Amino acid sequence: MDEENQLIFKNLQRQVEIILLYLSSKAEYKSLVSKVSHDLASPLGYLKFSSEILQSQIGSNSQEDLIETGRVISSSTIKLSEEANQLVTEGKSTLHLTELTKTSLRELLSSSLDLLKLDEKSINLKGKLSAKAVNFPELYQYLLFSLINELRKIEFQLNSIEVIPCRKDLKITLSGDLSQPIDDSKIDIIMNDLKQQPFINSVLEVLQAETSYTNTLKQISVEVVLSRAMS
Repeated sequence: MDEENQLIFKNLQRQVEIILLYLSSKAEYKSLVSKVSHDLASPLGYLKFSSEILQSQIGSNSQEDLIETGRVISSSTIKLSEEANQLVTEGKSTLHLTELTKTSLRELLSSSLDLLKLDEKSINLKGKLSAKAVNFPELYQYLLFSLINELRKIEFQLNSIEVIPCRKDLKITLSGDLSQPIDDSKIDIIMNDLKQQPFINSVLEVLQAETSYTNTLKQISVEVVLSRAMS
């Protein structure tokens, strides 16, 4: 990778780092909202119901301390229950409002090729390119950038990219030529080395991605299936 590409890669990596941190924080917040709903809001609802029963069973001729205790329990439970429910409602609203504008597959591929300094006119782009399918295009750019740069180690010449969206899945197939035939073992090493890179591993986990390839003489196709790309 030349110096210019290294700078581009580092800038992209910083963006990916911020996105991964955001997604991790969002997941933790979602878990907190769920925990509050399950571990606090529900029990408080039952406690509120029980305190109402207790209040109804305390007569006006009961001891003053008992009446006051029942009142405090009831009012405190109602207040806590309302605050817990409000927290859950606001938490769900906040998570809903963080949805981002989606990027079309054509925009994604064009920007990725631009980062790689590849002429879009020389690459055959295929598939449902008009689909507005993905959030955080930087994750996909980073994955494609890393994958193609790794394949360049075996003198891989990219010819086409095909994208096939299906429900929540997105299949991206990179096809190209090799300068000479290569053993599958060398490709396996490249693919495994790629997955060992910390950021790539995190991106693959976030997108629930699986990679595979087909090696035929001087041609190779690499398929990436992303299970959490579409929404």
